[in-house]
Amino acid sequence: METKMDFASQNLTAGQLNAIVKILGGEEGALKFLRGEHVVQPAVIPEPPPEPVLNFIVRVNRSVKPTFNHGIFTSRWLDKPELECLGPAEYNLQDGVVEWLHDDQKRNSVDGNTIYSHLKKNDALATCLNMQDGLAIKERGIAVFHKLFAGKAVFLWKSVIRGDCDWRVPYLHIEGNEVVLGAFNLDDHWFSCHPALRFSK
Repeated sequence: METKMDFASQNLTAGQLNAIVKILGGEEGALKFLRGEHVVQPAVIPEPPPEPVLNFIVRVNRSVKPTFNHGIFTSRWLDKPELECLGPAEYNLQDGVVEWLHDDQKRNSVDGNTIYSHLKKNDALATCLNMQDGLAIKERGIAVFHKLFAGKAVFLWKSVIRGDCDWRVPYLHIEGNEVVLGAFNLDDHWFSCHPALRFSK
């Protein structure tokens, strides 16, 4: 009488079965496996390395006025010097600061003069971050900035300053492998990737 052979799987091709035998060490290895003399260990998948612990706490000494000797910021002619030292001495960038956009930025673009007029008209400049904050955030490093503001330039509207012949607002962005300080002329245009940083409380 012919005996019917049952297969554990009918979905494996002859090529796949041949590959299994090769992995087991050929015919001899396969026979050892069937006799229980050869044990196949499951593949060990290494765990991904843990993400670095980032420090989002920013500390600013508000008792000392900021110095404007950073490249293009050589003037001390602030438009609003009375706001120069306002702000918390310590805050968390993750929940103590928010990104703010003018309504026209959300739809298309808007010039800086319009944004600045809006902030002044609504007494909102005091809630914005300034040059001191920008320098302290810069010290947190590129990993912190990239985590929170990747692909954006964030603006410090409390420190609008007079340049050689124009008014400028400082901002932070990533350039190469570092966070750098730059400036936009108020006649420039701001887009949705150019938010103002404001304190949330």
